[in-house]
Amino acid sequence: MQQPETTLIYWAPSRVRFNLTLILALVVIVLGLLQAAGFDPLAAACSPRTSGETADQTDGAQAEGSSPANETTNRGSAWLLVIVGLGVGAYSWLTSPRQYRVYSDALIIMFGTPRRRMIHFSDIREVVIDRGFMGDPLRVYTTNRRRVPLQVREPEEMHRYLDGAVKDFWRDNPQYAPQPDEEGEGDGAPDVVESTVSDDTGPDVEPQTDQTSDSTAEDSSERSPRSRRRSLRDDTQDGGEEESPPRFS
Repeated sequence: MQQPETTLIYWAPSRVRFNLTLILALVVIVLGLLQAAGFDPLAAACSPRTSGETADQTDGAQAEGSSPANETTNRGSAWLLVIVGLGVGAYSWLTSPRQYRVYSDALIIMFGTPRRRMIHFSDIREVVIDRGFMGDPLRVYTTNRRRVPLQVREPEEMHRYLDGAVKDFWRDNPQYAPQPDEEGEGDGAPDVVESTVSDDTGPDVEPQTDQTSDSTAEDSSERSPRSRRRSLRDDTQDGGEEESPPRFS
């Protein structure tokens, strides 16, 4: 993996100011240590003592009723709390981003010491900012189709610096620039045009005949009975004059 240059272009802190998971893990660790030492703060808070005599009586009763088996069980549960708290705290420390640094050829995400993640610009395909209802507005898509969310306080500023640095790197190293997708281009479009033209030519001729027949029907229906009789009389007169033989005086 290539090492980034020492020149820092821009850095941004994480938008999460307080890691609540880490704080809860620390509280669990402290409770486990106190229980292992013989002091149970939860039991003391749930059962307050009103006077010194009652306190002495309860202490004596607990001392008489306690056994080595109970003490071993309590200590085991206390150390179990400590182990769970350490595991959750370590996981939160190593997986929660704290800072984002933009170099001239790489993006470095700083987690809890000593973990950090470097994304070289040759592995970046696209930097996208999108204000949606859910999710992170700023995302980085890598060449292997992975999505890396950037949880920063000012996503627009981070996008401006990161996108500019990535494009400058592609300009200086064109072999790493993403190639445009050529799938779906070629002979597909003319086929679609031809099919649409051939489909449209057929139905355009048929409505013309329908229109002519409909117009003639409408004209014949709109004629009055008087005009019909006149037309019939004219036809009969024309036919009679043609068929009648000439008369000689």
